[in-house]
Parts: sequence; C-alpha cells; structure tokens
Amino acid sequence: MAVVLPGHLKSTFKQVRSLIVKEKNFPEARRILAGVPDGELYAPYHVAMAAIARSESDAAVAMAHLEKALSLTPEDIRLLSRIGKLRLQEGNKLLAQEYANRALLQKPTKKSDVTALASFLQQLGDADNAAKILREAVLQNPNDTKLRRMLAIAQLQLGQLDECERNLNNCLRLDPKNHYSQILLGEILIAQGNKVRGLAVLRSADNDECPSKLKERLSIDAAECYIDLGEYSAAKDELTRVQSSNSPRFNYCWGKIQYQDKDYEFALSSLMAASKSIGPDGDSTNAPIVDPSSLTKEDQQSRCEQLIHDLAGKLEKLKTTGYGSSQSGVNQSTMFDDNDDEF
Repeated sequence: MAVVLPGHLKSTFKQVRSLIVKEKNFPEARRILAGVPDGELYAPYHVAMAAIARSESDAAVAMAHLEKALSLTPEDIRLLSRIGKLRLQEGNKLLAQEYANRALLQKPTKKSDVTALASFLQQLGDADNAAKILREAVLQNPNDTKLRRMLAIAQLQLGQLDECERNLNNCLRLDPKNHYSQILLGEILIAQGNKVRGLAVLRSADNDECPSKLKERLSIDAAECYIDLGEYSAAKDELTRVQSSNSPRFNYCWGKIQYQDKDYEFALSSLMAASKSIGPDGDSTNAPIVDPSSLTKEDQQSRCEQLIHDLAGKLEKLKTTGYGSSQSGVNQSTMFDDNDDEF
C-alpha cells in the first residue's frame, strides 16, 4: 500500500530529481536519499534509486526498485510504461505487452501519462493504441504541439500520411519555428513524392537554433532526397556537413553515391557498414564484414547492387518505426524524463 509523500519531503525529492536529470550527480543524489526517513516506503525513492542503479549499469537492481515502486503505486501509468520499455529492451516483448495492457486499462487522461504511454506503445509497435489515446488527448488539448506531433508520428507509423501532414501543419501554425515539426513535415512531403516542397521545408529548419542532432538528421534526409532526384553532388555536399555518424542511413547514402561514382570497393564498405548496423530484422548484427579489396570489381559491383536493394526496404521501415524512439530511450537520465512532472 502506498504511503503519501509528506509535504516536507517534496522539496528533497525535487532536489534529487535535479541532481539526477540535470547535474548527473548520482553520488550526491544517493547521499541525500540515504538520509530520507523510511525512504523505502515511498515510490519516488525507489524510482530515484532505480535511476542511480541504471547509471551504474546495474539493470537488475534498477528493475527491482522500479517493481517495488510499482507495488506501492500499481496504477501509475508512467511507471508501467517505464518498466515496459525496460522489458522491451531486454527482448521480452510479451511481458512488455502485459505492462502496456495494464496501463491502457487505466484510460490515461493526464498529459504526462498520455505521452509516457504513447511513447512506450510506439516503441512496442502498437501505433493503433498510441494514436487512439493521443487523438483523445488532442481533442482535449487542441493547442498542444507536443501531443499533436506525437499523434503525427503515430499516424505516420500507420501510413496515414495525409492526417500526419495536417497535424504537423497545425503544429507549425501554433509554433512556426519548431524544428522537430518542420523536419518531420519535410520528411512526410518527400515520402508523398513532393520532394521540392519537402526540401524547402527541411531548409527552413536549417538555422543556428536547430539542435545539432536534428541537423544531422536534416542533412541525411536532404541527401536521400537529392539522391532520388539524381543530384549526387548536392547529396554529397549534405553528407559532408555531418561531422561523424554511425547511422545506417548515412552509410547507405554514401554507398549509393560511391556506387554512382563506380567506386565499388568504397561503396561496398559503406553499404556493408549500413547492413551491419541494422541486421536482417532491423537490429544490429555481429555478422562478419568481407574485405572488399579481396573481391573482383565485378563481384564488388554485384554485391553493392544486392545490398542497395536489400537495404532500401529495411531502412524505410527503420526510419518509420524509429520516429517515436529517438527521444524516449531509457537510460539513467531518462528514467526521470519530461513526463515525470510530479517527482
């Protein structure tokens, strides 16, 4: 049974949250938690201890604390979603689905609950339920750009491109300088075949205020589009703006450019790197990479053509299913993500 957190301890847990999320000062957070009287009785204590355990790469202890927190607050949608994500990371999709079902039964209405659960559902591959709860939330909060953008991502995963575009346009009407919405809208327009307009939207997001990680995505998006248009020089210019990247899309684009230049040895190296990153089912793989220099030019060319064909569909699927995950990976800091308003 949950014990209500006393008012005088709320500032203490607020301080701990700041130490974990902003300062990454886990030892100091642990020291403060050790001084909380009967801390084990409170769910926030265990959530904080789980974050500290994750920072120490102790997944078992982290999970034990989260499960204890959930036993104290069994209807906590954010906790159910957080634990479900961890179970999914462990490869236990069936157990993750059980947590999703438990969370859905609570019928989330609070924004922080909706966004936490929708993010989890998108990672789980359940775009239908994610879209359903987000659509209901948007009806209640029509001017909330975050909810609309998350709904657009779910609609994209469902292949509802027109609805996705409308939502993103509404996001930009509310916040014209939102880089996430601009880039996603550009990607949707390109996917619909409107490459010129899509590139223009991407370019509008390319400014000094754009976060560096988004600039990388923007450049790779633009490079892919230029390659489709046959403008390989422009594509190369975009890729050279990316300082360094292990992205399979980045290596795939370089591989296609190098193939076009008939540099089959270099192209094969790039394409194999992309293939190794995503594996046969969209996951990373430890499959050995063949030394391209040991192959004949004809064999290099043939293997390039096969990889270009094989990777095209995998990367498109990875790009679509990955939209919801880039901001929701679970680590020591995002154990206390933006959804934890009350911690």
